[in-house]
Amino acid sequence: MINLVLFYCDRMQGFFGLGAHIQELVNFFKKQPDIHITIIFTETEKYAECTFVREDKVEMLYIPSPENRLFLSFEDSVIATTLATRILQVAYPYLENKENIICWFNSLAELNLAKQIQNFIPCRIVYVHHGWSWKDHIKVENEVFAAEWKKGNTNFCPRAFEDTAYQVQLVELSDRTITVTRQAEDFFVKALNVARHKLTTIYNGIAIPDSNTFNRATIKQELGICESETLIVFSGRVVLNKGVFFLIESFKKLLETMPNTRLVLIGTGALGDIIKAAMPVWSRVTLTNLISRDWVQKWYAIADAGVLPSLMEQCSYTAIEMRFWRVPLIVSAVDGLDEMFEDGVDCLKIPVCHDDNGERTLNPKDITKRLLHLLSDAELCRRITENGYQKAVKTFTLDRMGREYIEVLERMKEKEEK
Repeated sequence: MINLVLFYCDRMQGFFGLGAHIQELVNFFKKQPDIHITIIFTETEKYAECTFVREDKVEMLYIPSPENRLFLSFEDSVIATTLATRILQVAYPYLENKENIICWFNSLAELNLAKQIQNFIPCRIVYVHHGWSWKDHIKVENEVFAAEWKKGNTNFCPRAFEDTAYQVQLVELSDRTITVTRQAEDFFVKALNVARHKLTTIYNGIAIPDSNTFNRATIKQELGICESETLIVFSGRVVLNKGVFFLIESFKKLLETMPNTRLVLIGTGALGDIIKAAMPVWSRVTLTNLISRDWVQKWYAIADAGVLPSLMEQCSYTAIEMRFWRVPLIVSAVDGLDEMFEDGVDCLKIPVCHDDNGERTLNPKDITKRLLHLLSDAELCRRITENGYQKAVKTFTLDRMGREYIEVLERMKEKEEK
């Protein structure tokens, strides 16, 4: 029996990225007879006091934020260390009698928990690396950052260097780090000098959805959308790094040629700024904010094209979901998206440009050009959606991902027993 203990900030739940990853894996693990799951929800707003719940074979401990509203942080400070200590003190009585514990971390914010957890309970640590924190501070190419890192040039971007040092520390603390792209694994090894034997790449995956239960005409009628209207969908965090402002500009240009087109942005984020950027074509842009998975799938079911114009991305859940929903995709040629897709085979790729500072940017004209090409060529749409679906079935399923995670956990358990 493996006792898998997941530490999870309750506020990070959602249907995109990290939230989707955890939701899919927990659903898989709880069906396995030799895995018992405990989830420690930190910073929860669900309960005012610490609350233990057992539901559907999963034990859950909810720990609210302290009264001063502190949040977990990777910073090496007395406050951050003390908060992590208090969380582990609360969790200890629920974990002390468990054997073969593997603690599962997903976020750099949990670094101080990882530093201290073995002071409380004997366990092994698995860290799932979902993205690079340094890319929040500077958008240069990986090779550029790697060169500056190797030179120790912290002045290049102090915040990016600090975050990367903490990220490497979390990897070194862990018995096994799972990356979700081979690009990330290679960067850890070649740029950050992490030993290859500590790393395993496992692509994200989802349960194959049943798209046959959705009727396109019915959904369009339900949403008040004309049957002849063409729909372009983006799904994810509506923020600068996801390229949404490039998409808005390209869409405004597209309307000059295809006026009966609507852009749908699914997700939360800088919605007010998006409204300003969309002026004066507000009536052609739909912002959903946070919606349920069922509603997300309804939008996928009626989408004529999906666009993911990110400046940084790993193994995108949105890309995987749209593959299974047979949405023709246009993606930026960055990081994980470049690894996941082949231009002209299962997508059309947006080339990456660079500004005067050498940072990544996209040209809205490149997006418009690919949208016009895709939306005017039915055979191209058919071919790339079919190729994308077949690759998803082969590479991006929950069953495949879950089995590979179990293999990692079993090897970790065997080492613990020796």
